[in-house]
Amino acid sequence: MKKILFRSFEVLILLIWIFPLVWLVITSIQLESDVISSTLRLWPRNPTLENYRKAFGSTQIMHWMANSMTISFSTMFLTLLVDAPIAYAFAKIKFRGKEILFWAVMAGMMVPFQVLIIPLYQQFNAFGLVDTLAGAMLPRLAMPVGIFILKQFFEGIPSALEEAAFIDGANRYRIFATIIVPLGKAAMATVIILSFINAWNDFLWPLIVINDTGH
Repeated sequence: MKKILFRSFEVLILLIWIFPLVWLVITSIQLESDVISSTLRLWPRNPTLENYRKAFGSTQIMHWMANSMTISFSTMFLTLLVDAPIAYAFAKIKFRGKEILFWAVMAGMMVPFQVLIIPLYQQFNAFGLVDTLAGAMLPRLAMPVGIFILKQFFEGIPSALEEAAFIDGANRYRIFATIIVPLGKAAMATVIILSFINAWNDFLWPLIVINDTGH
């Protein structure tokens, strides 16, 4: 009985979550007069694809979507390439000032991005990066939270594996590529997902740095 109630509750939550998406699709295939009508219909009276024809025919929506995909996927992979070596250094390499530097990086999570928009725009304008996809991507390439997640995971990897690799003659780069990266796939997948969502949902910075609608 408890299992049935639990599954029923799960289905209810799923329906509540998915209903706005279903309603979005239903609304998109209605005529404008039906959308603003006071009569509520769960299915359009006259389904039409006219809204899609207008959207794809009178705008550059496909070009904009391609830009979003390019920025999001590029940011996703580049963020991992930046965050993973930094996290490995913080987790496994001893050097002077490591703790101070780590907490300085973590402090970046407490600074709202909106505070940095004006100086970032001025700097990117000086470098000629305004109205470029690179200008939209660069501020999102390193995530302090990604460094934190990977560092905590890498610290859990036994140091004995590294010591054995050192005895066999491996250097830091080979250890990172052949031991740390394969064992850290789960944490890296988390960072990849977070960085993709972060880049995909970013609206304010691309709106500011890309002024030409042709880009």
